[in-house]
Amino acid sequence: MGTLKTTVADVPLTVGTPDHAVALGKAVIVLQEAWGINAHIESILTRLADAGYLAVAPHLYHRGSHTSFSDFPSAKEALMALNSKDIGHDVRAAVAYCKSEGADTIGSLGFCMGGTVSLWCAAEPLVDAAVTYYGGAVTESRWDGIPAGSELAAQLKVPWLGHYGDLDPSIPPESVEQLRSRASELANVRRYSDAGHAFNNDTSSHYAPEAADLAWSRTMEFFAKTL
Repeated sequence: MGTLKTTVADVPLTVGTPDHAVALGKAVIVLQEAWGINAHIESILTRLADAGYLAVAPHLYHRGSHTSFSDFPSAKEALMALNSKDIGHDVRAAVAYCKSEGADTIGSLGFCMGGTVSLWCAAEPLVDAAVTYYGGAVTESRWDGIPAGSELAAQLKVPWLGHYGDLDPSIPPESVEQLRSRASELANVRRYSDAGHAFNNDTSSHYAPEAADLAWSRTMEFFAKTL
């Protein structure tokens, strides 16, 4: 397995390439946290590639001066500068790259703000299946052209799996249940009682290893069934 950087339609991509001996002809687009393309996102690319998936992360902040941040005020400014047109362009560029590399089916896997984008990808749809980890904007829209998560969940066109921590103050359980109540039959919503926001990020103080391991196993089972 190796990683590389390339550009498609002016969109920088970081790619995790599986060993040809185990390549599945399947790809997963990895959608960044608010922090951008950082060590955590790169580790996800490696894990997916090790499992045999072509893994591609579009740099959603590429129109700005930085593609990653370590302080939240700067990250939030970059996040809020995004819009549905640019996000859609970047995801489609990643899809095009996956197809050019021989992927027959393509999923999306997003964390934090990328989780919101991944849910949108399932509603458009831009992919064949999608997974969200603690994607915000559940009850209110964050970007023009991308409805609130509870609306997107009602509009699903492909299977979608959502992971949410009950201790996440930004996405309380009542918001998750509102989403679940509106979601189509293509949705599978999972809650984790001892986890908060960013529980999958092992570089963060919010890392919850038991919830992260369980959510990852469910994610891999989901992609094995849907891609």
